[in-house]
This record gives sequence, C-alpha cells and structure tokens, in this order.
Amino acid sequence: MFGRRKDVVYKILATKKRAVALQTLSAELETPAPAVFRAVKELESDGLVEVFYGQDKAAIMVRAKTIEDYL
Repeated sequence: MFGRRKDVVYKILATKKRAVALQTLSAELETPAPAVFRAVKELESDGLVEVFYGQDKAAIMVRAKTIEDYL
C-alpha cells in the first residue's frame, strides 16, 4: 500500500510542475498530512522530489524533479 501511495504522490507532483504546500497536497489526496509526509520523505530519499521548508507558518513545500531538471 505504501509504495502505491508514493506513486500517486509523485504523479500528482509531476503533473503540477511547481512547488505545492504539503497541506494542499494532503487535502487534495484526502489523506492525513503525516502519511503524505512519509511518502514525500521516501520520494526525497529516492531523489525524485525536492522538499523546501519555509519560514512562514512552518510551511513545507514539495516539488517533483522531472527530466527538465537534468537537461
């Protein structure tokens, strides 16, 4: 189940092509933020997403790395 969640999270981030707040992503997936955060951390360790920690309201922003990042 967890691997499937990672795939869904990455596909959504890759289609958005911009940074998304973790809270927004959690609401869109209708999944609790801690579960989405675990999937994001797994994707980050795989090198597939970038996580930005904002200063305002402890915002966590996530962006998928795509092939354009490497060209």
